[in-house]
Amino acid sequence: MRQEEVIDIRIMRSKKAISDALVELIEENEFKTISITEIVNQAGVNRGTFYKHYAYKEDILKEIQDDCLDKFAVMLKDNYQEVCYSNLKTVPLSDTFFTFIYDYRNYFHFAVHQAGFLNFHLQFSAVLKEFLIENFFPTARYSLESQNLLGAYIANGIYGYLVEWDEKDYASSPAEMARQLTNIFLLDRSVFNLPVPELLADKETVEEAH
Repeated sequence: MRQEEVIDIRIMRSKKAISDALVELIEENEFKTISITEIVNQAGVNRGTFYKHYAYKEDILKEIQDDCLDKFAVMLKDNYQEVCYSNLKTVPLSDTFFTFIYDYRNYFHFAVHQAGFLNFHLQFSAVLKEFLIENFFPTARYSLESQNLLGAYIANGIYGYLVEWDEKDYASSPAEMARQLTNIFLLDRSVFNLPVPELLADKETVEEAH
Protein backbone atom coordinates (compact mmCIF):
# COMPACT_ATOMS: atom_id res chain seq x y z
CA MET A 1 0.00 0.00 0.00
CA ARG A 2 1.33 3.42 -0.95
CA GLN A 3 2.20 5.98 1.72
CA GLU A 4 -0.48 8.34 0.42
CA GLU A 5 -3.14 5.63 0.82
CA VAL A 6 -2.01 4.93 4.39
CA ILE A 7 -2.31 8.64 5.24
CA ASP A 8 -5.75 8.86 3.61
CA ILE A 9 -7.00 5.88 5.63
CA ARG A 10 -5.69 7.43 8.84
CA ILE A 11 -7.41 10.71 8.05
CA MET A 12 -10.69 8.94 7.30
CA ARG A 13 -10.46 6.95 10.54
CA SER A 14 -9.69 10.03 12.62
CA LYS A 15 -12.54 12.05 11.09
CA LYS A 16 -14.98 9.18 11.49
CA ALA A 17 -13.98 8.76 15.13
CA ILE A 18 -14.55 12.49 15.71
CA SER A 19 -17.91 12.61 13.92
CA ASP A 20 -19.09 9.42 15.66
CA ALA A 21 -18.06 10.89 18.98
CA LEU A 22 -20.06 14.05 18.36
CA VAL A 23 -23.17 12.06 17.42
CA GLU A 24 -22.80 9.94 20.56
CA LEU A 25 -22.47 13.06 22.72
CA ILE A 26 -25.50 14.68 21.11
CA GLU A 27 -27.57 11.70 22.26
CA GLU A 28 -27.10 12.87 25.84
CA ASN A 29 -26.41 16.62 25.56
CA GLU A 30 -27.45 19.79 23.79
CA PHE A 31 -25.06 20.54 20.94
CA LYS A 32 -24.29 24.04 22.25
CA THR A 33 -23.05 22.60 25.57
CA ILE A 34 -20.62 20.09 24.04
CA SER A 35 -16.97 21.14 24.18
CA ILE A 36 -14.13 20.18 21.85
CA THR A 37 -12.39 18.57 24.84
CA GLU A 38 -15.39 16.27 25.32
CA ILE A 39 -15.39 15.41 21.62
CA VAL A 40 -11.70 14.47 21.47
CA ASN A 41 -11.92 12.50 24.70
CA GLN A 42 -14.92 10.58 23.38
CA ALA A 43 -13.16 10.00 20.04
CA GLY A 44 -9.88 8.93 21.62
CA VAL A 45 -7.82 11.50 19.71
CA ASN A 46 -5.88 14.57 20.78
CA ARG A 47 -6.79 18.20 20.16
CA GLY A 48 -4.04 18.48 17.55
CA THR A 49 -5.73 15.79 15.48
CA PHE A 50 -9.05 17.60 15.80
CA TYR A 51 -7.61 20.91 14.60
CA LYS A 52 -5.93 19.23 11.62
CA HIS A 53 -9.40 18.59 10.24
CA TYR A 54 -11.74 21.13 11.84
CA ALA A 55 -11.63 24.67 13.15
CA TYR A 56 -14.91 24.48 15.07
CA LYS A 57 -17.29 21.78 16.22
CA GLU A 58 -19.86 23.20 13.79
CA ASP A 59 -17.55 22.09 10.97
CA ILE A 60 -18.19 18.47 11.97
CA LEU A 61 -21.93 18.96 11.70
CA LYS A 62 -21.56 20.58 8.28
CA GLU A 63 -19.48 17.67 7.03
CA ILE A 64 -21.96 15.10 8.37
CA GLN A 65 -24.89 17.04 6.95
CA ASP A 66 -23.29 17.56 3.53
CA ASP A 67 -22.46 13.85 3.32
CA CYS A 68 -26.01 12.89 4.31
CA LEU A 69 -27.61 15.26 1.79
CA ASP A 70 -25.25 14.14 -0.99
CA LYS A 71 -26.23 10.51 -0.37
CA PHE A 72 -29.88 11.55 -0.20
CA ALA A 73 -29.65 13.18 -3.65
CA VAL A 74 -27.97 10.09 -5.12
CA MET A 75 -30.62 7.83 -3.58
CA LEU A 76 -33.40 9.87 -5.17
CA LYS A 77 -31.79 9.76 -8.61
CA ASP A 78 -31.00 6.05 -8.38
CA ASN A 79 -34.49 5.03 -7.28
CA TYR A 80 -37.11 7.59 -8.28
CA GLN A 81 -36.17 9.01 -11.68
CA GLU A 82 -38.58 6.67 -13.44
CA VAL A 83 -41.54 7.39 -11.15
CA CYS A 84 -44.65 8.34 -13.10
CA TYR A 85 -47.38 10.03 -11.12
CA SER A 86 -50.13 8.76 -13.38
CA ASN A 87 -49.06 5.17 -12.63
CA LEU A 88 -48.98 5.43 -8.83
CA LYS A 89 -52.26 3.57 -8.53
CA THR A 90 -50.72 0.44 -10.00
CA VAL A 91 -47.03 1.11 -9.27
CA PRO A 92 -46.83 2.70 -5.78
CA LEU A 93 -43.76 4.48 -4.47
CA SER A 94 -40.99 2.16 -3.34
CA ASP A 95 -39.92 2.26 0.30
CA THR A 96 -36.27 3.11 -0.54
CA PHE A 97 -36.79 6.75 0.45
CA PHE A 98 -38.08 5.79 3.89
CA THR A 99 -35.49 3.06 4.37
CA PHE A 100 -32.84 5.74 3.80
CA ILE A 101 -34.40 8.02 6.40
CA TYR A 102 -34.77 5.12 8.82
CA ASP A 103 -31.08 4.24 8.43
CA TYR A 104 -30.24 7.87 9.24
CA ARG A 105 -32.96 8.21 11.89
CA ASN A 106 -30.63 9.14 14.75
CA TYR A 107 -29.07 11.95 12.75
CA PHE A 108 -32.45 13.02 11.36
CA HIS A 109 -33.87 13.20 14.89
CA PHE A 110 -31.02 15.41 16.09
CA ALA A 111 -31.18 17.58 12.98
CA VAL A 112 -34.89 18.17 13.52
CA HIS A 113 -34.84 18.79 17.26
CA GLN A 114 -31.50 20.37 18.14
CA ALA A 115 -30.11 23.80 17.38
CA GLY A 116 -26.88 23.99 15.41
CA PHE A 117 -27.88 21.85 12.45
CA LEU A 118 -27.36 24.53 9.84
CA ASN A 119 -30.89 24.95 8.50
CA PHE A 120 -31.27 21.23 7.88
CA HIS A 121 -34.96 21.62 7.07
CA LEU A 122 -34.27 24.17 4.33
CA GLN A 123 -31.40 22.22 2.81
CA PHE A 124 -33.19 18.86 2.92
CA SER A 125 -36.29 20.36 1.32
CA ALA A 126 -34.16 22.14 -1.30
CA VAL A 127 -32.58 18.84 -2.42
CA LEU A 128 -36.00 17.21 -2.69
CA LYS A 129 -37.51 20.22 -4.48
CA GLU A 130 -34.70 20.26 -7.05
CA PHE A 131 -35.20 16.57 -7.73
CA LEU A 132 -38.95 17.02 -8.15
CA ILE A 133 -38.53 19.89 -10.61
CA GLU A 134 -35.92 18.05 -12.68
CA ASN A 135 -37.51 14.61 -12.71
CA PHE A 136 -41.06 14.44 -11.43
CA PHE A 137 -43.02 17.27 -13.05
CA PRO A 138 -44.19 17.21 -16.67
CA THR A 139 -42.30 20.39 -17.48
CA ALA A 140 -44.22 20.99 -20.69
CA ARG A 141 -47.34 21.69 -18.64
CA TYR A 142 -46.00 23.91 -15.89
CA SER A 143 -44.34 27.29 -15.90
CA LEU A 144 -41.07 27.53 -13.99
CA GLU A 145 -42.77 29.65 -11.35
CA SER A 146 -45.47 27.03 -10.85
CA GLN A 147 -42.86 24.25 -10.68
CA ASN A 148 -41.02 26.12 -7.94
CA LEU A 149 -44.19 26.67 -5.94
CA LEU A 150 -45.37 23.10 -6.38
CA GLY A 151 -41.91 21.73 -5.61
CA ALA A 152 -41.72 23.76 -2.39
CA TYR A 153 -45.23 22.67 -1.40
CA ILE A 154 -44.51 18.95 -1.87
CA ALA A 155 -40.95 18.98 -0.49
CA ASN A 156 -41.95 20.77 2.71
CA GLY A 157 -45.02 18.58 3.05
CA ILE A 158 -42.89 15.43 2.82
CA TYR A 159 -40.47 16.89 5.36
CA GLY A 160 -43.37 17.44 7.77
CA TYR A 161 -44.51 13.88 7.08
CA LEU A 162 -41.03 12.64 8.08
CA VAL A 163 -41.01 14.78 11.23
CA GLU A 164 -44.32 13.19 12.22
CA TRP A 165 -42.76 9.75 11.66
CA ASP A 166 -39.82 10.74 13.86
CA GLU A 167 -42.11 12.04 16.62
CA LYS A 168 -43.88 8.68 16.62
CA ASP A 169 -40.50 6.98 17.03
CA TYR A 170 -40.63 5.35 13.60
CA ALA A 171 -43.44 3.04 14.68
CA SER A 172 -44.60 2.54 11.06
CA SER A 173 -42.38 0.55 8.73
CA PRO A 174 -40.75 2.17 5.67
CA ALA A 175 -43.12 0.13 3.49
CA GLU A 176 -46.16 1.45 5.35
CA MET A 177 -44.90 5.04 5.11
CA ALA A 178 -44.40 4.64 1.36
CA ARG A 179 -47.91 3.25 0.99
CA GLN A 180 -49.43 6.12 2.96
CA LEU A 181 -47.53 8.75 0.97
CA THR A 182 -48.69 7.14 -2.27
CA ASN A 183 -52.27 7.38 -1.01
CA ILE A 184 -51.75 11.05 -0.10
CA PHE A 185 -50.54 11.79 -3.63
CA LEU A 186 -53.50 9.95 -5.12
CA LEU A 187 -55.99 11.75 -2.88
CA ASP A 188 -54.45 15.16 -3.60
CA ARG A 189 -54.69 14.87 -7.37
CA SER A 190 -55.69 18.52 -7.81
CA VAL A 191 -52.23 19.73 -6.82
CA PHE A 192 -50.82 18.01 -9.90
CA ASN A 193 -53.33 19.71 -12.16
CA LEU A 194 -52.67 23.36 -11.45
CA PRO A 195 -54.47 25.55 -14.00
CA VAL A 196 -51.22 27.12 -15.15
CA PRO A 197 -52.68 29.10 -18.07
CA GLU A 198 -55.26 30.63 -15.71
CA LEU A 199 -52.57 31.45 -13.17
CA LEU A 200 -50.48 33.14 -15.83
CA ALA A 201 -53.50 34.99 -17.18
CA ASP A 202 -54.39 36.25 -13.71
CA LYS A 203 -50.84 37.42 -13.21
CA GLU A 204 -50.89 39.33 -16.51
CA THR A 205 -54.22 40.95 -15.56
CA VAL A 206 -52.78 42.10 -12.25
CA GLU A 207 -49.66 43.47 -13.92
CA GLU A 208 -51.77 45.38 -16.47
CA ALA A 209 -53.89 46.86 -13.67
CA HIS A 210 -50.75 48.29 -12.14
